[in-house]
Amino acid sequence: MNIEELQRTLEAIAKGGISVAGDLVMEKHVEYEVNNVEAGGIGIQITGGRDDAPMTAADKDIRGALEELLRARDEKGERVFRNKKQWWAVYRVLQTFCNYPTKMTSFVVKVKDLGLDGAEGATALTYDSLQAAPKEVPLMTCSPAAWDSLKDKSENYRQQYVVAEFLMLKLGIKS
Repeated sequence: MNIEELQRTLEAIAKGGISVAGDLVMEKHVEYEVNNVEAGGIGIQITGGRDDAPMTAADKDIRGALEELLRARDEKGERVFRNKKQWWAVYRVLQTFCNYPTKMTSFVVKVKDLGLDGAEGATALTYDSLQAAPKEVPLMTCSPAAWDSLKDKSENYRQQYVVAEFLMLKLGIKS
């Protein structure tokens, strides 16, 4: 790609004419160098304005785990994922272990792009419910791997723990 093509592409991206989607696999700070992206660096897909960019393998695994979570039932036959505030556990697991966005608004967009925003009323993912959840479980700002010690504090804590545990097991984060 020559300089003129690169300039046209970057201008089209800036004007919103081309959608860019990608995953930051590893970050490398390089000063004063152009075209120096190593394997495992920054992956960018230029989709020419299409919204149907291919999903990464990691996103497919996460989507499958979330589909199972939304269908899962406990030993009493009740849904494991019962209310929209349980998206806090999903957010914390994916943010902590799967390099998902730390900004809640970006996370909501990312999950909706996967087509898994729990569109069934009581479990629908919204920014407001995601933002409100940590107020009910203020001690769950630590790593989800440490939530085992918090699960008996209240029903709200237990519901968050169950979702995080299920997701970590399905994604192979915990065995």
